[in-house]
Amino acid sequence: MEAVQRQRPRGRPQGSRNKPKPPVFLTLEPPMSPYILQVPSGNDVVASIDRFCRERGVGLSLLSGSGSVADVTLRQPPPAAPGSTITFHGKFDLLSVSAAFLPPPVPSFFTVSLAGPRGEIIGGFVSGPLVSAGPVYIVAASLNNPSYHRLPAVVKRENSSASAEAKEGKGQSPPVSGGGGGESCRIDDGSDVVWTPAAGAPPPY
Repeated sequence: MEAVQRQRPRGRPQGSRNKPKPPVFLTLEPPMSPYILQVPSGNDVVASIDRFCRERGVGLSLLSGSGSVADVTLRQPPPAAPGSTITFHGKFDLLSVSAAFLPPPVPSFFTVSLAGPRGEIIGGFVSGPLVSAGPVYIVAASLNNPSYHRLPAVVKRENSSASAEAKEGKGQSPPVSGGGGGESCRIDDGSDVVWTPAAGAPPPY
């Protein structure tokens, strides 16, 4: 009796179908997240933003701001003693804001440029309360997963020509003085506080 060899049928068995594959979800974290902060009137702008960052555990980089503040205290520029401050009284409009609230070891800073009621411009590092005189709006962004790098110090050697020019007094800018009867001020590179005197009457022709 001969054994009959059966061949396997080709193709898919009847009633079979492809099994559906589960969907694949990719979650990409954006490198920056925008924030719009509103500080109510009568509150310290710097303290309010610092409290917001500490409560949420985020670091913010302030990009711009609008509104008005009153009685700003700024860091005194050299040759004043270290830690000296200067306070400007009155109501000022925010022109620009540059600040960063980051976790240690990076120190936080807050700088502003303000316009006074007579058109005077002041600015520098805020070293005291910055009380809002109305609603203040701040546009900021958080940096997700920032990396901290300590750069090595590089000592540059000055060439003989640069030292010779320094001895001769070349490259030094003269002091800037206000005209039209306004008070004079000196503007040096790296100053913390910069202000302009009130505009005087135009010269006669």
